[in-house]
Amino acid sequence: MLVDRRRLALLTLVVFAVATAVSIVLSGSRPGAGQGLAPYVVQGVGDLFALAAGLVLLAPAGLPVGADRKLGGAVLAALAVLVLLDVESVAGEAGGVNIGAGFLRLICLVVIVAVAGRLLATTAAGSGRS
Repeated sequence: MLVDRRRLALLTLVVFAVATAVSIVLSGSRPGAGQGLAPYVVQGVGDLFALAAGLVLLAPAGLPVGADRKLGGAVLAALAVLVLLDVESVAGEAGGVNIGAGFLRLICLVVIVAVAGRLLATTAAGSGRS
């Protein structure tokens, strides 16, 4: 059951990464003023998958899984910052590029990728012992 939770979390983080990539491609293929809501909708779907991954990792299990809970907390914290940045960019009046927000977004994405890498390593190690 423990490995299944990690695999599910890893799968949902992969879907998040794909949705983020599609969102970036959509926003890059349109002029700055005519972005529309499509990139945000795709990113919102990806955010829901990342939320699911964080909640799966935080959910109590029969075994002591303190590391999984920490990983889930890291995913949820990074996701909260990403969502706040998206809300600010949609509602913000400046409409320009903010290098600080872009750097913060990058840090949050790296945190989520690091969690996915950790899950991949532990899942692969767990399936190798079977």
